[in-house]
Amino acid sequence: PHCLVRRPRRFLRLIRENAMTRPLIIVSSKTGNTKILARGIADLAGNIEIVDSKALPEELSAFNPVGLFFWCDRGMAPEDIRCAARRLSGKQIACFATMGGDPSAEKALAWMEKASASLVEEGSNNILKGTFLSQGRIDPALFDRMTAMAGGVTPEREARRKAAETHPDRLDIENALAAWHTFFEAPADSNS
Repeated sequence: PHCLVRRPRRFLRLIRENAMTRPLIIVSSKTGNTKILARGIADLAGNIEIVDSKALPEELSAFNPVGLFFWCDRGMAPEDIRCAARRLSGKQIACFATMGGDPSAEKALAWMEKASASLVEEGSNNILKGTFLSQGRIDPALFDRMTAMAGGVTPEREARRKAAETHPDRLDIENALAAWHTFFEAPADSNS
């Protein structure tokens, strides 16, 4: 569990003045898919703080860049990650999401762009550095509800569910880490 550590105001002022910031991952995960992706990046990259969207520290000035990790909730980002995004100001943000569908589908990519732009706009003076969308296992209860509404399981629907069962996998995590580095690596100095 993450605990908020109270530090003297002088220390927080020094952090802001000296731009001593560290990366932060804020994660919202219903089925565990998004948490697997976030934990994979934090573990492989090192030196990244990871917190649940419902347990943000009071003081966020020491963190930049910020990764917002969330799942597709009825075509939107979930409310808890939207609430967390409202607290961000002056941050470089990348959005990472998981969904049961095909992450390379045009509709999925359009959703990701829209959801990410909306999250960045929830706060103030933030910059969207990039987005990454990964497939994740489909919540069995959701699959059952959707199947009942659709009148049963078609072979195509079952194939999509089975394809999602193994995600996020090692390759998804490696691709997410590569995206993280692409979004937040400082460009090389052309004068050196």
